[in-house]
Amino acid sequence: MELTEKFEVDDCKNKISYNIIHGDIPIKMSPDLVDAIKYLLWYVPDIASIQSRDNELVSNVLYDDFTFLEIMKYMKLRDEDVWFADEIPKAIEEIYRHSVCTNSQKIVMTKGENETKTSAVLRHIRNAIAHGYFNIVENLIVGFDYKPVNKYEEKCTAFFKIDPTNLLMALKSLDNELTSTQLVTLALKNNGYHVGKYEENFETSERFDLYARKGSQKYAIELKSYNAQEKIHHQDVLDMIASFEGMFRDLKTVLVINSSFLLEESKDELLKHDVIILDVKNIKKMLAGRDMLSEIVRDNKIK
Repeated sequence: MELTEKFEVDDCKNKISYNIIHGDIPIKMSPDLVDAIKYLLWYVPDIASIQSRDNELVSNVLYDDFTFLEIMKYMKLRDEDVWFADEIPKAIEEIYRHSVCTNSQKIVMTKGENETKTSAVLRHIRNAIAHGYFNIVENLIVGFDYKPVNKYEEKCTAFFKIDPTNLLMALKSLDNELTSTQLVTLALKNNGYHVGKYEENFETSERFDLYARKGSQKYAIELKSYNAQEKIHHQDVLDMIASFEGMFRDLKTVLVINSSFLLEESKDELLKHDVIILDVKNIKKMLAGRDMLSEIVRDNKIK
């Protein structure tokens, strides 16, 4: 799937009328919507919350299309359901203001100059909920985000009608596999690597996270995620190296890790044992088409 500009206004015979003002106070919400709101208010990356963690996949423009397309998959959005507009036409706002089709989802949003699509979506949905510009229409959450123009006027900057369960799945994905395996796989494939399962004795091996091959070079790839802000203990790195010993016969060992968590002596020890370190800077360059894995092997004379 790719994101184009073929947005389609949905059309159905039986639109459901609604009012943005809540009828029941407090509004009745499904458990999934309650959890999604908790994520939006406190836990999504790169917001002004002490509970929020940085995530380059959300904030870095280099990863923009990859991350947002994955978010679309989790939310079950099609290309024609999404439109990032410079300005939202008044006609679009009016189409959805009082009634909606409930058999499809839609996102129409503006985006800041250096803002990623994912950041924009999270910001607009969060604003709409915080300011009360939303309601529940059958199984969908429908909402608008507005920006003040002057004392008497405001401009619509976003409209959405989405399934809360799908939204919750997308928000949860920002904290798990979306930040590791899928991204590394894409970076490798962008540079001509075959990425797949490794077979031993005619059986699929699960002893490491990814297997990659390019020409005669074969790699066993381990992905390590650490949320700690402190350096990883050197003994932990030594234990990791010991676990690698003899495990990857005829394969070069690659460790994908945030290298800022590694002590210099740990980096030296890993290189001493021919363990290739790929950090986020390397992955970013590989996403842009530069084969950093081959360069590291060449520069460090890794056999």
